[in-house]
Amino acid sequence: MTETSRGREAGLWLRLVGFALIPLSVQVFQPTIGGSLGILAPLPLAYGMARRGYLEGTAAVAFVALVTSIVIGAGQGLYFLFETLPLCFGIGWTARSRTPLYGSVVKAVGLVALTAFAAVGVFGLVTGTPPAQLYQDTVQQMGLFMDGVTQTTGLEPEQQQQMYWIVSLWQRLFIGIWLSTLTLVVIFYSLLVRGWLLAAKIIEEEGLAMLTEWRLPFYFVGAFVALASAVLLTSGLARDVALNCLIPLGTLYGIQGIVIAGHLFTRWALPPFFRIMILAFGIISVPLATMIIVALGGLFDTWLDFRRRWPIEIPPTPPQA
Repeated sequence: MTETSRGREAGLWLRLVGFALIPLSVQVFQPTIGGSLGILAPLPLAYGMARRGYLEGTAAVAFVALVTSIVIGAGQGLYFLFETLPLCFGIGWTARSRTPLYGSVVKAVGLVALTAFAAVGVFGLVTGTPPAQLYQDTVQQMGLFMDGVTQTTGLEPEQQQQMYWIVSLWQRLFIGIWLSTLTLVVIFYSLLVRGWLLAAKIIEEEGLAMLTEWRLPFYFVGAFVALASAVLLTSGLARDVALNCLIPLGTLYGIQGIVIAGHLFTRWALPPFFRIMILAFGIISVPLATMIIVALGGLFDTWLDFRRRWPIEIPPTPPQA
């Protein structure tokens, strides 16, 4: 490697690490905003790892985690390290995936989840804190934040009660919501990283698994039916466990439903403006109903196969003169 190429790659890492540190800088002065922006930090690090390799990528993640430990605290630094490192691995191999995309996404989310649970278990053993208490301490942060919201926004008692009910529901479904969010992050970031790798001519497009080919196999239906039945027929802890498993599975089917909607929009030749208006109307007006309909569309695609029934007609190539 020449001095010029070394300098170019060093400059690339400086830019990527600098971008990853922006949420940290904001969090020092505005913890709430910085914490929300923290979801952006893995993106540049994942791109750098996918482009330059696991060794350099791991070193970059460890450096950002070290800076986080010094500025905010060791706990935040370790949390960043144990969540971001496997997430970058998963985003990288999903971006390069040549097997069905859903499999790479499930493996990536599973790696992050297993790493997080293992880290929590080790921390509990070292500190002597029971797992239930660790879980409660984590989800309680949402409740503490809502305490501040209800005290400063002048809500009526009835509205405060509704807010606390929402917080309670969030706490019970925390793991399912977290896994669902991870799924969406892995898919969105991996597609962005793939686009950047293709633009930089690091990988070839031929053979890559496409999002338009997303289709869950039939055995996922059995899991969906079993979990939905458990939600309807059980109560208490059993229902909460089933819901926490059903939410990420529903997200996978929701992605399939979005792919089908995009396919139908393309077949009907809807302009981008109308596509955005339809999605925005559904999300803003009836968000829960929209999510359920999209997920059910992905589920029933297992039998109906919308893309095969209504294929996109490719216009014939005009003959060359």
